Amino acid sequence: MGTTENGRHNMPDGNNQHNEEHRGNGGAKRQGSQDRHGRSNSGSYGSKGSGDRRGSYKGSRDGGKGGKGGYGKRDSRGGSSRDGEHRSRKPFDNERSDNRKSYGKRSDDRRSGGKSFSKQGDGNRKPYGKRDDNRKPYGKRDDNRKFEKRDGERKPFNKHDGDRKPFDKREGATRDFDRAPRVDAPFKKDRADDRGFSRKDAGEHRGFERRGPWRPNEQNAALAEGREPQEGVYRGELELDENGELKYRNRPKGGERRGAKHSFGDKPRTSGVVHKDSERSASPARQAALRVTSIVRERDAFAQELIHKYIDSSRMSREDRAFATRLTLGVVSSYGTLDDVINRCLDRVSDINDDVRDALRISTYEIIFLKKEPHAAVSQGVELVKTIAPKASGLANAVLRRIADKAHKFPFGDPRTDIEAFARLHAFPEWLAKRALLDLGPEATRDYLAGSNEPAPLFVAINAAKADESEVVETIVAAHGDPVAVSVNGEDIPGCYCLSEGRVLFDGRVRHMIQTGQLLVSDASSQQIARLVLPEEKPASLLEVGAGRGTKTVLIQSDAQRRYGSQIDEYVTVDNLEFKTNITAERAEEYGIHVSESITGDATVLDDVVGERAFDVVFIDAPCSGLGTLRRHPEIRWRLNPEKIDEFAKTGLALLKSASSHVAPGGSIVFSTCTITRAENIDVVKAFLASDEGASFSLAPIGGAPCFNPALKPGSPDAHFAVRLVKATE
Repeated sequence: MGTTENGRHNMPDGNNQHNEEHRGNGGAKRQGSQDRHGRSNSGSYGSKGSGDRRGSYKGSRDGGKGGKGGYGKRDSRGGSSRDGEHRSRKPFDNERSDNRKSYGKRSDDRRSGGKSFSKQGDGNRKPYGKRDDNRKPYGKRDDNRKFEKRDGERKPFNKHDGDRKPFDKREGATRDFDRAPRVDAPFKKDRADDRGFSRKDAGEHRGFERRGPWRPNEQNAALAEGREPQEGVYRGELELDENGELKYRNRPKGGERRGAKHSFGDKPRTSGVVHKDSERSASPARQAALRVTSIVRERDAFAQELIHKYIDSSRMSREDRAFATRLTLGVVSSYGTLDDVINRCLDRVSDINDDVRDALRISTYEIIFLKKEPHAAVSQGVELVKTIAPKASGLANAVLRRIADKAHKFPFGDPRTDIEAFARLHAFPEWLAKRALLDLGPEATRDYLAGSNEPAPLFVAINAAKADESEVVETIVAAHGDPVAVSVNGEDIPGCYCLSEGRVLFDGRVRHMIQTGQLLVSDASSQQIARLVLPEEKPASLLEVGAGRGTKTVLIQSDAQRRYGSQIDEYVTVDNLEFKTNITAERAEEYGIHVSESITGDATVLDDVVGERAFDVVFIDAPCSGLGTLRRHPEIRWRLNPEKIDEFAKTGLALLKSASSHVAPGGSIVFSTCTITRAENIDVVKAFLASDEGASFSLAPIGGAPCFNPALKPGSPDAHFAVRLVKATE
């Protein structure tokens, strides 16, 4: 056994034969030899003596043996010298001496399984990385892709002995790589357009900016065509709205599986930027409320109608729908007050646009009126602004923090002595609070303002023309609606019930009764007025002016069926809008109500609409400010002004004068509104009775009182007004 300069031992000479045979040439170059470039090969890769240390990164395992093949088994490019010889370095031009092939081009016998690369001298020791004959090579292969057996001893890797099963098929086996695919994987192809991504925090996707026109990918095109997207494509990004158009949805969080259920389907409008929801993103309820309140502002729409469309029919949870409804109604009912608070915390009112202000109103309402924890309200408000205008998030954060700091000073005055603070406390315009004080008095005004901000009770009417009252009540009880009979001003209202909560309307049995015309949702005061329209004896004819959507039409004929045993034969409706006339006709058919004629025309000149016909009863449901229904239409208070109230009063008086000539002798006019102002109610009646047209009419008592005028307070029905005027007989 030879010894090197540094005292290390070389392999015995008896192993040279194997090494030379394995390399396929005459063996390694001898110590002190030179390559064809004239360089000395005495010691490879830093070894000094004849001991070959090439590839021996881990050193010798045995004091009597030389270095074995280390990382990558460098014997495959020349092998370790076993007889004290040194290996020549690989030529730079990738050519080797003799018949050896260049680097990376192994002989066929090596690829198909020849002899082992490096056998040790003792014949028992296995080289590093070699497995037992019964072990399989590293890597899993299919049954059809087997290694060729070497010397008749090696076995395919993935063939276990006996009954042993592969790991992934063992009972209870779990592997990390069996998890759902990453959510952002499909974007490699889907995002072929020029939208960039911003990745932070260990690769979490924060969002992307749309920097070019939107182009449909495979998934979007499939949704638009009504077919199923191809397998493996993330399909939670978009959905179709009720008009068949694509709309954005929230994306799942980074850890959610593809196809997981989302709690919110509709995102608010964005100004060209769509952001991925994260742990801090605005809640679905707040985003839904933002969308509805923005539409209310832009279109002067009524919030209740939009709530049904965008919130009640959404896929949010019951709690989120309830919270979104409360936010929506609360914000639209306090627009002016919220803007006043926001403006106090801005350097200039023009610093924010309308979209950002819409988002700030929601968080301000939470801080001021719902008394939410400031940190959460501010954080959610900032995230909500990001969905509209990300660049304004810093300003939003500063404004909301100022609002939180000033919240304890609200209403910025003493409401007992300061009318401005009193109006601000109840989210009313100052002029309207002053007018209510003059018309109702201090105590009634306080109840009215407080009651207008409370949730409205849920009242339903049973349609006697199509349903049996006892059966309907039993069904409501079974649906846990807890129906309670209702009375107004001490007088019972037949067929009117108050239900415990609104979600009973989503019960399949209750919904079926509504859809089939057996049950109708209507305020108790409205039901009472419909009942007051009918005289003691059944009238032969009735003219309804201002039929609207036909709610009171159904209530009047239903009560006629209940009171007289049959509906009124000649029932004529008039409205100045054609689409409402059509709605009245459709609803009458759905509810089994008889309407002999539905006319579109101007009721202030009834001579042009109904000719010279006279009716036993003329019911005028006059257009008004609607201040008695603020719980159901809270946005009204901020759209009104004193001039509009005066206009409604003039219209009511014109309707009375026009109808006076179409009342049969001994007949009656029932005049009603849903407001609380004297100008639209009592003053109109007084002006009519003082006119020439009203000279033949007298005021008839209703329930022992001159008029029907219930006060609005928390838990009560809406505030309506009605009088009966009887025409003298000739």
